Amino acid sequence: MNIQASILVVAGSISLTVTLMLAWCLTGIRYLEMGFLKKLFPSYQYLLKSHIDYLLMTGLLMVFFLLFDHFRLSPPAVILLSMTIGSLLNPFGFLVLAIKPNLRQHPATPFGAIMTCSFLLTTIGYIGAAWSVAHAAVLTS
Repeated sequence: MNIQASILVVAGSISLTVTLMLAWCLTGIRYLEMGFLKKLFPSYQYLLKSHIDYLLMTGLLMVFFLLFDHFRLSPPAVILLSMTIGSLLNPFGFLVLAIKPNLRQHPATPFGAIMTCSFLLTTIGYIGAAWSVAHAAVLTS
């Protein structure tokens, strides 16, 4: 399977789009006092966390794409897929909690198990990416 690093740009673009939509939802709840948004997202704090996490993931995905491009690296598919899936799924967990703040988060629950897998994927992807870039940087200096 040949996965190109450009998948990170696609995931980053999706993440940025979601970030901007969430920013409008936050604005609608906070400043425009739109009741239907308050009902849809009863937990403003989790909605804000989702927004910030998607924004963070956008930056990380784009930066690592640029680093891979700069060092002409073709990271393994497992790194790229782990980064992509984890970066999109982690903030989605906060979005789910913004809608259902009382959802059980224990790892033994379905939601908890999905989030645990997401955290593992994100960790594997970004550690692999960081070490790949660090290795390339040391070799080129």
